[in-house]
Amino acid sequence: MDEERHLSITDQLAGISPIMPETGADPREFAARNAAGPIVSFLTESQIAGSAGGSSGVPLNVVTKPGARLTLAFAATGDITWDVTPDTALTLTLAGGTTGVLQRLTLILRQPASGGFTVTLPPAKYQGGVTPVVSTIAGQTTVITFMTDDAGTTIYGGV
Repeated sequence: MDEERHLSITDQLAGISPIMPETGADPREFAARNAAGPIVSFLTESQIAGSAGGSSGVPLNVVTKPGARLTLAFAATGDITWDVTPDTALTLTLAGGTTGVLQRLTLILRQPASGGFTVTLPPAKYQGGVTPVVSTIAGQTTVITFMTDDAGTTIYGGV
């Protein structure tokens, strides 16, 4: 009954639980503590910068001057990451993959210090049916993941 005293009459009538069963915390206190800080991306700049030759075992291809067109190939087996810094407007295409094996291609697009380069993403079934926006702001990074399980016949993409 002590827990019930911490709830307003409206909350009690609405049947709101005084604590979160997973943590034992009052939901409002939990939200206040966890929403107070800045929202941080799961993949930080230092993690991206430190990924070259990293311990994940996923091959990393770094391309700093791709020109106007670049084909990103899925690995023959497993996953792969492409880290691309455009030097002009860039059009990307995808190739490869293995039928019957779910494969992931992670694309890290970094705008150089000068920025302003548009990037045309390859055709894919994008999350929500909307092609992601690639930042053209100097120094900004856009990360997009592509997946296929039929050698690239069907490609799914999302941020």
